[in-house]
Amino acid sequence: MRARLTVIGICAVLVGLAWFVPAVLNGLFNGIDMAFGWAGPFAVVTLVSGVTGALFIMAFPHVSSQQGIVAVKDKIKVNLLGIRLFQDNLKNVLKSIAGMFTWNFVYLGLNILPMIVLAAPFMVVWFQLNALYAYEPLKAGQEQMVVVELADGVSPASVQVDIPEGIALKQKVNLPVSDNNRILLRLTPEADGSLPLVLTHNGVEVTKTIEVGTDPRRLARLRTSEPLARFAAAQDPIVKFADPPLPSDSFLKAVTVDYGPKPLWFMDGGEISIMIWFVVVSMAVGFGLKGVFGVVI
Repeated sequence: MRARLTVIGICAVLVGLAWFVPAVLNGLFNGIDMAFGWAGPFAVVTLVSGVTGALFIMAFPHVSSQQGIVAVKDKIKVNLLGIRLFQDNLKNVLKSIAGMFTWNFVYLGLNILPMIVLAAPFMVVWFQLNALYAYEPLKAGQEQMVVVELADGVSPASVQVDIPEGIALKQKVNLPVSDNNRILLRLTPEADGSLPLVLTHNGVEVTKTIEVGTDPRRLARLRTSEPLARFAAAQDPIVKFADPPLPSDSFLKAVTVDYGPKPLWFMDGGEISIMIWFVVVSMAVGFGLKGVFGVVI
């Protein structure tokens, strides 16, 4: 019980740090990037994924019922054996099939708690890898549409937009509430640099830096006042680990710069490639080590 509480406590602390003090984990992963980033994003993502998989398999027995899982797997095997041995007896076959499905549901139930406990730290690691390696800056001359989404009741005409030097404004379109209350900016960067786009409403300023031809350690498409809602809508795979979130009462819902995906060796790059490789490597390492640690899954 003590080990279970320890693992749950560690997971809770990691999630708490991620939400309330993201700078702590940012510093940790920045350090990993500084130490191993010379090998490239693919190598770092692989290394972090492998370590995560090892930690997962070490933590799993402490948040799962190992005896229960063994017993249920034995029940499933017995029912499968019954189907093979008594395949000419329809009654026994149906009984074994029903038993197999029943015990499979029990098996899934035994894995719910460990999955809930360990999923949140998994997500935090994925967010960090996205912030570091999912996107790459714009290139000079690359036209870009910046979308400014305004809070309810804020008129696009009341928001002042200051375009930085080094970026040419090609078009600005104010869309009213009936069209989702947005400002669309068609821009073309003309020079490299970290170029601050400043939006002002009633004396309150919000800055979204547009990276052009730079090498920032962290990069996010979105700066938003509703990080969890944007993540749930599959719009923000970073949440809080690049651009800091805006206050919940901000006049902006989000500012989006559509940075392109950074290649991940043989993969196209972006958050989906990182997620796929992260899951594949962490699961492969975890399953590869389960015999070493005597873990039953």
